[in-house]
Amino acid sequence: MITRINKRSKVEDIKFYSSVVIVFSIVVWLCTTPGNKFFQLCLWGNNTKYFIEKYINQSDTKEYIFHRNNAIYLAKMYKDKSKAIEEMNLAIKTLPSFASDRELRSLYKERAQIRLLAKDYSGALNDYINSESISINDCLTVAMLFKLNGNYREAMSYCNQILDKDNTAYAGYACLADLYDSYGRPDYAVKVWDLAIDRRPSNAKFYVDRAKIKKKLGDIMGYEADIAKAKEYSPIINLDDSIIDEVISPKILTLTIR
Repeated sequence: MITRINKRSKVEDIKFYSSVVIVFSIVVWLCTTPGNKFFQLCLWGNNTKYFIEKYINQSDTKEYIFHRNNAIYLAKMYKDKSKAIEEMNLAIKTLPSFASDRELRSLYKERAQIRLLAKDYSGALNDYINSESISINDCLTVAMLFKLNGNYREAMSYCNQILDKDNTAYAGYACLADLYDSYGRPDYAVKVWDLAIDRRPSNAKFYVDRAKIKKKLGDIMGYEADIAKAKEYSPIINLDDSIIDEVISPKILTLTIR
């Protein structure tokens, strides 16, 4: 009987210590980089899925999608985007010859977004141009990238595209005002906001952005008056928001997995 108890105890001890090792290993895994373990598991799943599909189908027609998805997971997992960009390079390289030009342009635009996260502004601009599919929603981003490359003329053309589409668009006025301010003409930036407010006097953001330029010019009374007017239209408006910062320094990658 004592022997049976000892044997049972040894089995229980083995189970207990095994559980401790497993729990410890999980804790260590959770505490190591990358911080987002969900995306790490997704990355492993993507690689496993591709390996199985390739083994069964003996085909590489979906290899570019595998690399594209890997790039998205890596970009969301790590601050350093170099591995993600390498995967997007492979996605473009392995795109089948029979794939449409639209698919190639889509990959260029997606790589541009990852490069933007990496603050590779020249690379992002080149990819946006190569994509040949700059939508009206991309115009502000592309304008700011041209500005960072010192090409104010091209930057302004993209600002104007936004306003040609909608002459009350906040992004269009923010685009033009930022260009004038960056070029050393904040007085012209104020005039841009004057025009914006004339066309849409109830937009609180217009007043906030004009207030910031007025403060820069030393017009404190004008600054306070514009802030008061902005709060009149939107009492809870965030005075620190900047659409320019949002497009140049995005916090998240919005690309989804295929």
